[in-house]
Amino acid sequence: MAGSQKTVVTHVVLLKVRSDATDDNIQRLTDATHSLKAIPGVISIAVGSTFAEEWMPDRRDGYTHSLTCRLESKDALKVYQDHPLHVKVKTESIAPLLVAPIVAVDYESIVVLGEGRAVEE
Repeated sequence: MAGSQKTVVTHVVLLKVRSDATDDNIQRLTDATHSLKAIPGVISIAVGSTFAEEWMPDRRDGYTHSLTCRLESKDALKVYQDHPLHVKVKTESIAPLLVAPIVAVDYESIVVLGEGRAVEE
């Protein structure tokens, strides 16, 4: 199973975006978030709207969007948190759209992938 697992740090952020945010506002938030992939140590980054299907309980508690960043290590998370691009995206593209403080958690884990899948590099 060599090469099919990797230890990474995952940074998850939940956002409560203003109800009057336009599609353009959300696109700018998305584009700015995607730009964070340029920060050293970032493996992948994703952002999207939360959802609840009719067959599942709605557990969103008002959180409208989620951001997930996968990083190489805890040291990479420190670089990410302090990086000027991250600070700029937070202050200019994310914070102005929020109606409540974010919820953020970080964890370290071994990523185990399904058959035939490659580990993110």
